[in-house]
Amino acid sequence: MKKKDVKKLWQGKYVSVRDYEVKEAIRKGGLEINHEGAVMQIFPDELMELAPNSKVIQSKFKGTYKLVDILFKPLTDDPRQQKLNLN
Repeated sequence: MKKKDVKKLWQGKYVSVRDYEVKEAIRKGGLEINHEGAVMQIFPDELMELAPNSKVIQSKFKGTYKLVDILFKPLTDDPRQQKLNLN
Protein backbone atom coordinates (compact mmCIF):
# COMPACT_ATOMS: atom_id res chain seq x y z
CA MET A 1 0.00 0.00 0.00
CA LYS A 2 1.35 3.43 -0.96
CA LYS A 3 1.45 5.96 1.86
CA LYS A 4 0.99 9.73 1.35
CA ASP A 5 1.18 12.49 3.94
CA VAL A 6 -0.97 15.55 3.20
CA LYS A 7 -0.50 18.91 4.93
CA LYS A 8 -3.68 20.66 3.77
CA LEU A 9 -7.09 19.86 2.33
CA TRP A 10 -8.54 21.67 -0.67
CA GLN A 11 -11.81 23.41 0.32
CA GLY A 12 -11.33 21.80 3.73
CA LYS A 13 -12.47 18.36 2.56
CA TYR A 14 -10.59 17.18 -0.57
CA VAL A 15 -7.16 15.62 -0.96
CA SER A 16 -5.45 16.30 -4.30
CA VAL A 17 -3.30 13.41 -5.53
CA ARG A 18 -1.34 13.33 -8.79
CA ASP A 19 -2.52 10.88 -11.44
CA TYR A 20 0.77 8.97 -11.55
CA GLU A 21 0.59 8.49 -7.74
CA VAL A 22 -2.89 6.95 -8.16
CA LYS A 23 -1.55 4.53 -10.81
CA GLU A 24 1.33 3.55 -8.52
CA ALA A 25 -1.09 3.05 -5.59
CA ILE A 26 -3.24 0.72 -7.74
CA ARG A 27 -0.14 -1.40 -8.46
CA LYS A 28 0.86 -1.42 -4.76
CA GLY A 29 -2.56 -2.49 -3.50
CA GLY A 30 -4.11 0.79 -2.41
CA LEU A 31 -3.46 4.27 -1.03
CA GLU A 32 -3.18 5.34 2.61
CA ILE A 33 -3.53 9.10 3.16
CA ASN A 34 -2.45 10.71 6.45
CA HIS A 35 -3.65 14.20 7.43
CA GLU A 36 -2.98 15.59 10.91
CA GLY A 37 -3.10 12.15 12.53
CA ALA A 38 -6.26 11.02 10.70
CA VAL A 39 -5.86 8.10 8.29
CA MET A 40 -7.88 7.24 5.18
CA GLN A 41 -7.43 4.06 3.13
CA ILE A 42 -8.52 3.64 -0.48
CA PHE A 43 -8.36 0.24 -2.17
CA PRO A 44 -7.44 -0.40 -5.85
CA ASP A 45 -11.03 -1.00 -7.04
CA GLU A 46 -12.06 2.41 -5.63
CA LEU A 47 -8.96 4.11 -7.10
CA MET A 48 -9.78 2.79 -10.59
CA GLU A 49 -13.17 4.57 -10.47
CA LEU A 50 -11.60 8.00 -9.81
CA ALA A 51 -11.12 10.33 -12.78
CA PRO A 52 -8.48 13.06 -12.93
CA ASN A 53 -9.33 16.71 -13.58
CA SER A 54 -9.08 17.83 -17.19
CA LYS A 55 -6.46 20.50 -16.47
CA VAL A 56 -2.90 19.40 -17.29
CA ILE A 57 -0.24 20.82 -14.97
CA GLN A 58 3.39 21.31 -16.02
CA SER A 59 5.80 19.78 -13.51
CA LYS A 60 8.55 21.96 -12.10
CA PHE A 61 11.19 19.43 -13.17
CA LYS A 62 9.94 17.39 -16.15
CA GLY A 63 6.70 16.09 -17.59
CA THR A 64 3.09 16.87 -16.86
CA TYR A 65 0.40 15.49 -14.56
CA LYS A 66 -3.27 15.82 -13.67
CA LEU A 67 -4.77 16.04 -10.19
CA VAL A 68 -7.32 13.61 -8.78
CA ASP A 69 -9.47 15.12 -6.01
CA ILE A 70 -10.57 12.64 -3.34
CA LEU A 71 -13.09 13.39 -0.58
CA PHE A 72 -11.18 12.89 2.69
CA LYS A 73 -13.07 10.44 4.92
CA PRO A 74 -10.80 9.28 7.77
CA LEU A 75 -11.17 5.85 9.31
CA THR A 76 -12.87 5.63 12.68
CA ASP A 77 -10.50 2.79 13.69
CA ASP A 78 -6.72 3.13 13.59
CA PRO A 79 -5.34 0.50 11.14
CA ARG A 80 -2.25 0.05 13.33
CA GLN A 81 -4.36 -1.02 16.30
CA GLN A 82 -5.33 -4.67 16.62
CA LYS A 83 -8.95 -5.68 17.07
CA LEU A 84 -10.11 -6.77 20.51
CA ASN A 85 -11.44 -10.32 20.47
CA LEU A 86 -14.26 -10.65 23.02
CA ASN A 87 -14.88 -14.39 22.51
